[in-house]
Amino acid sequence: MTLNRLAVCLAPLLLALAGCASGPPAPKPWAETAAREFNLALGRVTVQGRPVGLTRSQAAGSPLPVVVYLPGLGQDAEAGQRWAAAWAQAGYAVLTVQPLEYDAAAWRSPLARSGEFRALGERHYGTAQRAERLAALRGLLAALQASPTVGGLTLDWDRAAVAGYETGAQTALDLGSDASAWQPRALIAISPPPMEAPGGTPALLITSDTDGDALGLVREPAERRRAFEQRAPGSAWLLTPPGLSHAALSGTLPPEGWHAQDQHRGRNMAAPMPTQPRGQGATGPAGGAPRGPRSGSATEAAMADLQEAMQLSTAFLDAQLRSARLPASPMLSAR
Repeated sequence: MTLNRLAVCLAPLLLALAGCASGPPAPKPWAETAAREFNLALGRVTVQGRPVGLTRSQAAGSPLPVVVYLPGLGQDAEAGQRWAAAWAQAGYAVLTVQPLEYDAAAWRSPLARSGEFRALGERHYGTAQRAERLAALRGLLAALQASPTVGGLTLDWDRAAVAGYETGAQTALDLGSDASAWQPRALIAISPPPMEAPGGTPALLITSDTDGDALGLVREPAERRRAFEQRAPGSAWLLTPPGLSHAALSGTLPPEGWHAQDQHRGRNMAAPMPTQPRGQGATGPAGGAPRGPRSGSATEAAMADLQEAMQLSTAFLDAQLRSARLPASPMLSAR
């Protein structure tokens, strides 16, 4: 056998061995994992020109209580999968929507491309865009509530919460401060900016002692507690899971292509999902925060354990929307 013919014969074996040496196989797409392993149904509808992601349990029947989730800067309706999965598994219909297109496209903007991240943050968190985002959210909520079904589901808007991360947290708290507009029965603000947030709608604020800010707008993680400290007594709870970075708190799984980056770093970055015992990895995509400046690596959120925070946030929703008892936890304090 000639050397050339031998090389041709061995090529498939060499490719197989190379695949084994490169690390674990690429994870399944999140939609497949959600359906087959977590009994979740994913969908998408368009409302007023904005995509709205829908996550629910396959076993849940209508009408379902609702959580409207508002992603953070540079994120779209695909973001926050870990939060959405936890709430959906508890029987909530989770609608994920980014009210403004240029919030979703923040990391593709001229300011981001030129590295002017503080200026980018000041624009998106600033007064004008903050008001525009709130107005867009009100329009989206009105349209959703006016529809008899959303994605074929009947929703119970009398048992509804609004949650958000970063700019989404800011908007959720702004919505709860306006008594003249429709009010949800509960708010969840994950990693909110330092802000004034009066109002009596029950609110859970989630932050940590390492909840940093690569945009340069927050000097210390403790500043993110300002809204909690100013809420009316009896209307606010603070959840502080220790050691979770700003990236980890996003609860967002990254694009599929980041798996190759994880392997290149020589790590197994499988992320525990809501229903798994501590220490087991998910088969969903590994990775962490959305594109743009982050407080840690691309895989940081996958390494962090959000399980207890997700469980307590679900317990808060159950307490406000289903009259359940909110359990005590050293991570949870009340105003």
